[in-house]
Amino acid sequence: MQASRIFRGAYAAVLESEDSAVSNTAVRKDVWVRVPPAAPFDSIPWPKCRATPPDPTACVDERGLGPLYVYLLGVYLGDGMLSRQANGVWRLRVFQDARYADIIKACAGAMIEIAGNRVNSVRRQGCLELVSTWKHWLCVFPQHGSGPKHLRKISLEAWQLQLVERHPKELIKGLIHSDGCRVINRVRNRLGVRYQYPRYFFTNHSDDIRATFVHACELIGVEYRPNNRWNISVAKRGSVAILDEFIGLKS
Repeated sequence: MQASRIFRGAYAAVLESEDSAVSNTAVRKDVWVRVPPAAPFDSIPWPKCRATPPDPTACVDERGLGPLYVYLLGVYLGDGMLSRQANGVWRLRVFQDARYADIIKACAGAMIEIAGNRVNSVRRQGCLELVSTWKHWLCVFPQHGSGPKHLRKISLEAWQLQLVERHPKELIKGLIHSDGCRVINRVRNRLGVRYQYPRYFFTNHSDDIRATFVHACELIGVEYRPNNRWNISVAKRGSVAILDEFIGLKS
């Protein structure tokens, strides 16, 4: 099945309370490492299907994967996980704040578009769990492994990097929707004058996932800096404006 249709649901950014902004602790910029560029697309072999039983003809054609997949990849890296069922089918589970209908709609729509299967929702304490079962979730999210993502290596496959190069905004959107926020930062200058400005934060304990985020930012000219050990800040007016163009308000 090719994921070629376009989901029309609106995307919305995660927007936290302006009082919850992370502090302005300075961290050296050279902590972060850029993800290497991808190999030429035509030379990238599609991984062998690992479905049980093997059924490569039912697997997603990588040339049909586009912006919706890259968006879901960002969401998966932040708030998603895979689990295997007894019949060899894989279950994608994504946890979203139940208050934000547009983000839930965007995530569910991407899951439906890629797998072609319905998405079920389960209410959990403080969140909504979106669930999709499919033989090939492991094929499209080979980052699956045992243990928390921040305790193991998370590296994108060459074909995934190629898609990120093509659709960096969608990856940033997915990552911000899962582990990011937009806040109003209040400061006072040396003269005692108070002022405020918007800024974005991306927070993740995985060095590899943070590196993936900053790589996508570099692709679209967004300036960033480490704010502390786990946080990346985007505060320059022009860079915030770029993110505002395609992320928008939370709803």
